[in-house]
Amino acid sequence: MIEIEFIPVGEKTDTGDAILCHFTEPVTGTQRVMLVDGGFTDTADAIVSHVQHYYNTSRIDLMVCTHPDDDHINGLFGVLEQLQVDRLLIHRPASYGHTSDDVKADKVDDLIALARKQGVTVITNAFTGATFFEGAVMIAGPDESFYASLLNEDDPSTSFSGRFGAVLRASAQALKNVLRPRATDPGEGDLTDGDGTTARNNTSIILDVQVDGYRVLLTGDAGVPALTRAADHLARSGRSAVRLPDLFDVPHHGSRHNLTTEVMNRLAGPVIGDTGARTAFVSVGKEAEDFPRPEVANAFTRRGYKVCSTRGQTIRWHRGTVKRPGWTSLTPLPWLEPDA
Repeated sequence: MIEIEFIPVGEKTDTGDAILCHFTEPVTGTQRVMLVDGGFTDTADAIVSHVQHYYNTSRIDLMVCTHPDDDHINGLFGVLEQLQVDRLLIHRPASYGHTSDDVKADKVDDLIALARKQGVTVITNAFTGATFFEGAVMIAGPDESFYASLLNEDDPSTSFSGRFGAVLRASAQALKNVLRPRATDPGEGDLTDGDGTTARNNTSIILDVQVDGYRVLLTGDAGVPALTRAADHLARSGRSAVRLPDLFDVPHHGSRHNLTTEVMNRLAGPVIGDTGARTAFVSVGKEAEDFPRPEVANAFTRRGYKVCSTRGQTIRWHRGTVKRPGWTSLTPLPWLEPDA
């Protein structure tokens, strides 16, 4: 049994990630709950309520902070205060000599301190290849050396150019375009990531989840350099040879700065047409009408994925479990008109 649920994060145009994974651990048959990111501060109550109501437990076996942006880390504080958490997986900038606010060092240390106060086991040194739950979950990235190099790029005390590039990218992503449906595939052309995403986004913990013959890829806000390294590791480990992801977490809310045609082909598979054989989830704000980007959503659709977004509601992908009363089937996004 496996079910993956995206809890809605933020009001109106705000976006963030809060992903619950409920599954049967291989070998032991134990029911496990993993939380990947916690959205904003007010997302915590929704996570807690969902776990208690639908999973009939007050326990989270593994809490993961993919990276310390506010829309990923802030809600984890409230979850730690309200639920029993066994382990916290988080990477700590201060362990590599970075203590500035630009790498969110204090916020990471505050979360670690709260976790330890609550009796939680804190894991800060698990990188590419580390596994959890009898191998059901594997870290596909980042590796430790890549993580350390990204901290150097993100910290202005060690790299002016990295910080300046992050500002330029943030400005580029602020451009707004309302999504416009269309009847047919506009064609892919060459999908590029423009000037890329920030160094901190590329520190995102990427997780490959495999349970009962199904596969889920959770990407955080990772960009092309991070995803390429993850694809390399998954190929070496043989995990990507099992099958393409049945559920793909679209990175960074469907931003156009996180994927290229090459990365898509390696991780999501080649263009096969609109078959809807697999699913891609994207976390977007209720009124974030410019996300996911049309070229990104279309790229997943033509690779056989049904693309579904949160937009103020919890969305659920599940196998080997029952439908819930009152829950309805998701309506996938149509083809979208590329930006002018």
